[in-house]
Amino acid sequence: MKVEVSIDPTCKEPKVIIFTDKMTEEIEQIMQQVSSKAADSLAVFSNRGVEMIACNDILRIYTEAKKVFIQTTEGIYTVRFRLYELEKKLNAQKFLRISNVEIVNRNMIKQMDISKTGTIGVVLKGEIKTYASRRYVSKIKKQLGI
Repeated sequence: MKVEVSIDPTCKEPKVIIFTDKMTEEIEQIMQQVSSKAADSLAVFSNRGVEMIACNDILRIYTEAKKVFIQTTEGIYTVRFRLYELEKKLNAQKFLRISNVEIVNRNMIKQMDISKTGTIGVVLKGEIKTYASRRYVSKIKKQLGI
């Protein structure tokens, strides 16, 4: 089996293409591995270069100064996706959009403070505090079954 990697700076997302004369069990296994890895991880940029992080490690994804950042317990990274693209790409059962500028990992929510005025304060693991916008309160309650 030959393996070839082509680096293209204009490429926004990695793409795997398999050329073969017939479908084999080995090809099926490779496809399953690649697709499960792609769904469970994201390519991010750090001061060390491009890294792959597991989606389960993401605390929150937010925009600031026209850039999109991903925060994990290990640090803060940048991505070239827009927030709405990440929202479509990520598992809706794991990630929750709480405002126009932020998505949080539902598994990383430590506490939610629902006030009488309708705002929701969210505390994530690592004592990271953020707030849900009023526009998203009904969607959040519906998705969490509150």
